[in-house]
Amino acid sequence: MKKLLLFAILLIGGTALALGQNQIPMHIIDQGPMGNGPTYAPPRPWYITQNENVLTMPAFEDDFTLQLRDEDDTVVYSTIISAGTTQVILPTTLSGEYELRLIPFLATYYYRGFLIL
Repeated sequence: MKKLLLFAILLIGGTALALGQNQIPMHIIDQGPMGNGPTYAPPRPWYITQNENVLTMPAFEDDFTLQLRDEDDTVVYSTIISAGTTQVILPTTLSGEYELRLIPFLATYYYRGFLIL
């Protein structure tokens, strides 16, 4: 059974790569009130699928801000994502490596991943 599960995971991952898709692991960064700096969690990330400039993600119950930040931590793109949205199309004028942040409104945490456009 374990071999079958491993084969299915490899097959799905190989299919995503063959279709030009990239899986972006998203980790939560907690900026909580402790003042000791950010903490990194959970041990299991969730994923956003990237196909060129199109991002596909699970639907959230709340609105959030999507930011792309460059290597200098400068926000180069920002947009509001409405609750229930599962697909975001980024501008085709963007190229390079970016930190992707998904920031829920009124929260002390955000989700972080990295992508290349």
